[in-house]
Amino acid sequence: MNEQILIIDDDLEILDMLELILAREDYTVLRAQKGEDAIAVFQSKPIDLVITDMSMPGMGGLEVLKAVKRLDANMEVIVLTGNATFENAVQALKEDGAFNYLTKPLENIEDLLFSAKRAIEKRKLRVENKTLIEELKNEVEIRKTVENQLLQSKTNLQSVFDGISEPLIMVDRNLTVKVLNEAAKAYTGLACYQDIIEKPCYAVLAGKSDVCSNCRLPMAFLTRNPATFERKGLKDPARIEEVVIYPICSKIENEGSAIIRISDITEERKIEEQLMRADRLASLGQLSGGIAHEIRNPLASINLFADILSDQEKFQRSSQENELFGEIKDNINRIEKIIKRVLDFAKPPVATSDNIDLNELTRESVKFWSSKLRKSNIGLKLDLKDDIPAVQGDVIGLQQVINNMVLNAIEAMGEGGGDIRIRTSFSGIAGENQDTVYLQVCDTGPGVPKDQQEDIFNPFFTTKPTGTGLGLSISHQIIKRQGGTFALESNPGAGTTFIVALPATGSNPQQLDSVPVDSPSAGASAYGF
Repeated sequence: MNEQILIIDDDLEILDMLELILAREDYTVLRAQKGEDAIAVFQSKPIDLVITDMSMPGMGGLEVLKAVKRLDANMEVIVLTGNATFENAVQALKEDGAFNYLTKPLENIEDLLFSAKRAIEKRKLRVENKTLIEELKNEVEIRKTVENQLLQSKTNLQSVFDGISEPLIMVDRNLTVKVLNEAAKAYTGLACYQDIIEKPCYAVLAGKSDVCSNCRLPMAFLTRNPATFERKGLKDPARIEEVVIYPICSKIENEGSAIIRISDITEERKIEEQLMRADRLASLGQLSGGIAHEIRNPLASINLFADILSDQEKFQRSSQENELFGEIKDNINRIEKIIKRVLDFAKPPVATSDNIDLNELTRESVKFWSSKLRKSNIGLKLDLKDDIPAVQGDVIGLQQVINNMVLNAIEAMGEGGGDIRIRTSFSGIAGENQDTVYLQVCDTGPGVPKDQQEDIFNPFFTTKPTGTGLGLSISHQIIKRQGGTFALESNPGAGTTFIVALPATGSNPQQLDSVPVDSPSAGASAYGF
């Protein structure tokens, strides 16, 4: 055992007897005859049990009991007395916290040993319980700290997620949505996170009841390699989306997750198409210019020979022959016009610096069409915004663009008539030198089929039997030379709007914003000249 018991009694014979009894049970005994000495020993030695006499000179047994409890609340104390009363026993046991109350002389030594053993066990159990409670408290505090750190980390992660403008979604191997950012919630069209979290991604994103047939997530989980692909927008088929899957590997088998990033690359692809179109136009311009020059020389000779052969003073021709020569000359003139348009398309840019009032230029240009508009039963409405900034460029070139757009609209509506609306407007950011002037020509024609809209500005593309397909290509090139953009918006059966955007005088053409479409409900046009 070797537990240490402190015994206190002013009678040396009793001290010797108690020490002998306890030592036989393998206890280590410490002795004191006075209460003050006992407290000093208690403070200097590790004690497992205190046995004290009730009545002693100086500090009595109850005072020793109270002092010991103040120093160590877990310490058990057995009180001995030769003058036992019921009141003393009650006070010692209940009020002062003694473990037991025994009378002297001890009639049964086993009562003392049993009480000592039980008292020591009780103290050990109490100390162990206290230790366990402290450890449990520490564990609870540590767990609370870890939970707070995890919550803070989750909050920080969510803040980082929400700070990214592109939709981000985390799914597990079961394709269940675990985390998403604000952009992803807006992408789904659902109002509450509760409608998304712990739901299958194919149900939330695609509205399906089963996994998408071309889903790339299983393969990404299997290979643990990122996957990138493009697709039409799930919510808006007109969008082009880039989807990137980033697998997050786990050391535990069959566990892990993946982050899905969805990017809208519609504008990026449009810009790439515009650059490719510009490259094609440049190459076609050079090629067509060379071909036109090669055709012009023999065509001039053919025209000269036709003039000589049809000269009535030199040759007598029948009416049928003269008619044939007339058709030859008409076709030569038609080829000449085509060559001129090809050369106009292929000619290098001409630097100009005219300040142009786009409203005034529009009014002057439409005057030439008044007669044709009346004959075609087409109404014309001018919606020209006052005080728009001037644009800088080639007056003749811009007038040609306006004429091309008006002619295109007239031919689109044909003999059935309709309405044309020409509108000017501008937008800008104060102090940032980014004013942009817009010219829109809208008609109520049949519109341009979706599959032909990409080719609308390509040279030689036309749907008309007598057209060359160069009018819109030349217009596109003219606007591009002046730092602007030329765009088309059309819905088959609902009309078309052609939109020209030009930098205002003093603006930087490289900062020109994308053309905003603010067309009326009408608007569609024929395509190609």
